Amino acid sequence: MRLVAGILLALSAIASQAAGQTPAPAGKPDPAEVRALAANYELANADGNRKCPMTLETRHAGPGFALAYNRSQCSQLFGFLGEVAAWLPGIAGAILFVRSNGRTVAEFTEGVGGVYEAIREGDAVYFLANLQFVDPSERPQITDLFGDWNLSRPGAAPICRITLSDEATGEMFVVRMQPGCDATVARFEPVSWRLDRDDVVLLSPRGDVMRFGRQEGGGWAKVPETPRPLLMTRPE
Repeated sequence: MRLVAGILLALSAIASQAAGQTPAPAGKPDPAEVRALAANYELANADGNRKCPMTLETRHAGPGFALAYNRSQCSQLFGFLGEVAAWLPGIAGAILFVRSNGRTVAEFTEGVGGVYEAIREGDAVYFLANLQFVDPSERPQITDLFGDWNLSRPGAAPICRITLSDEATGEMFVVRMQPGCDATVARFEPVSWRLDRDDVVLLSPRGDVMRFGRQEGGGWAKVPETPRPLLMTRPE
């Protein structure tokens, strides 16, 4: 009987985790971690067309700490907020939005420049930007990326033209490659794209990734640039 009970408990735990019901870290949160993360943030979807200002407070609330935001307005923009009762610091600097029973609703992992990312399985990708370090108005907006782009080597003529379309395919958008592209780009064969942590990411049918970081002049450069640099700029 003990063996059967143990198996049933294990299966229950696996099912709970598979459903996204993973528990928050056990034990009392480190006050220093709480103070370091408590600040004003902006919650946004990947497109950047839904935004919610919020404050992560140090005041205790339910299983964690209080979240202050316009609940009637933001809950209409982000349905999962209706499940959120508090926030907690997570592993490796993550920020957890948790239910009243302590189960995780969304886990925002630390990215770069004060921006955190949460991927909710079966839902979408969300970003949480710490406004101490990020000016949301300076972040690239996905609507500004739609349209035609040239791919070229530094100081050389374009070797390919692609279109970053607004046609959705799952959590990404369709890429259209124009005829006459250089063999290296044609072999990669970009078919979809997304905005990931302020970088433009192109994906091939095989799951290969090509990432471009924004430059000060408004163009984009492949990161890392090795083995061969590649630029993405608007056609003149």
